[in-house]
Amino acid sequence: MTALRQEDIPSYLEGVPALPAKLWLKGAFPPRPGVAIVGTRRSTSYGDAVADLLGRAVSGAGWPVISGLARGIDGVAHTACVEAGEPGWAVLGSGLDIVYPRQNEILARKLVEHGGGLISEYQPGTPPAPFRFPARNRIIAAFSAAVVVVEAAVTGGALITARLALELGRDVLAVPGDINRTVSEGCNLLIRDGAHPVLGSEDLIETLTYILGPPPRTPVPRAAWVEDVEKFIERSEVPVGETLAKLTRSELGI
Repeated sequence: MTALRQEDIPSYLEGVPALPAKLWLKGAFPPRPGVAIVGTRRSTSYGDAVADLLGRAVSGAGWPVISGLARGIDGVAHTACVEAGEPGWAVLGSGLDIVYPRQNEILARKLVEHGGGLISEYQPGTPPAPFRFPARNRIIAAFSAAVVVVEAAVTGGALITARLALELGRDVLAVPGDINRTVSEGCNLLIRDGAHPVLGSEDLIETLTYILGPPPRTPVPRAAWVEDVEKFIERSEVPVGETLAKLTRSELGI
C-alpha cells in the first residue's frame, strides 16, 4: 500500500481538478484512462447479466475497467474482469485496508492479483461512511475516459458519477431499461438527455472505438464467451429460460 501525491500519479490525470492532493494505492494504476462500469446496488438479474457481458467486453478489448466495488453492478463488472483473467480497478470509499462491503474482500484481493489495483483518497484505517461514497465517485470519473451506467435509480450514486464525468468532459453511455422499473429510470433519463445508448456488447465496443480510438487490443469474439455465460447462468438465482431471455435482450437492446 503506497501513498502517492499528485506529482506521482499517471500523466493522463494531469490537470484533472477532481483529484485530491494524495491518493492511496494498492497494486498498480491503470496504464491508460479506463471505462467505468457503474450502477445500482439493487441490480436486477438483467442488469447483472449486462454488467457481466460489458465487463468482459471492455476488459477483453484492453481498456481498464473502473468501478466502485459496491454490491450490485459494480461488483458484477469487477467479477467479470477477474473471471476473464483481466485486471480491474476499484475506487473505495474507505481506507484500502477496510474493504466495503466485506463480502467483496476476496474480489478486491483478486483485482490486485490480476494486475489491477485499489485506489482511495482515504488513509488506512478510515471506515466507510455514507458521505464518502459520493465523494469517491469523482475519482472514478477522473480515471475514466468514458462512463457506462448499466442500471440506476434517479437518486443513485451512479448518476452522480455520470454528472461528474460530464463536468470533466468524459462521455457518458447508458443501458436502456424497462420504463416502469425504478432501477432503469436513471439510465433512461440519461439517454433522453443525450447519453449514448448501449445496445449490446459489440455496440459498446464500436461506440467506445468511435469515442476513444481503436481499442488497445483486438476485442474477444462473442463466441469465446459462451463458457463464461454458462457459468453466469449457473450462478443465477432465476430460471435458466429467464436468464437467457435477459441475455438476449441485453444484446438486442430491448
